[in-house]
Amino acid sequence: MTAEGAARGASITVRRRVAWNETDAAGHNHFTAVFRWIEEAEHALFRSIGADTSMIARIPRVHIEVDYFDRLYFDELIEVRVGVVKVGNSSCGFDFEVRKADGGRAIGGSYVIVHASGTASGSAPWPERVRSALSLPADASSDVLRVDVHPAVMGDVNRRVPPVTSDI
Repeated sequence: MTAEGAARGASITVRRRVAWNETDAAGHNHFTAVFRWIEEAEHALFRSIGADTSMIARIPRVHIEVDYFDRLYFDELIEVRVGVVKVGNSSCGFDFEVRKADGGRAIGGSYVIVHASGTASGSAPWPERVRSALSLPADASSDVLRVDVHPAVMGDVNRRVPPVTSDI
């Protein structure tokens, strides 16, 4: 797993609430919910760099590591951050973290996706425009895109919203 905050390329933070169907019988987040959250954030990242959304169907996850630090409960406000760590010829490594509204780290980890060909088996090189956008350092932009996602109603996920503060 990469160190917290190790992203060196494009990154995005998604603000959302834990949905009822993302909890288990014990009342806290089901362990599989994080996979949907990071995928949701990754899709928002690809949209934010102008990637063709049809590409989403051609980027399977080939490796993932997750560490759970704290429980999350129904309707709890969370922030999901994904960031590019390394872009290869056809692969892309990410780190991610899920934080509570008070800033406490609940979940963290890393994963790798591969750009696959739309017609042939195996991997395919990233389009240069996408590769360049993924490699752009997160601090190269003066504006952090935060996506406000509501589990039941996605709405306009590309609108800018104020950052989450600890007094929420």
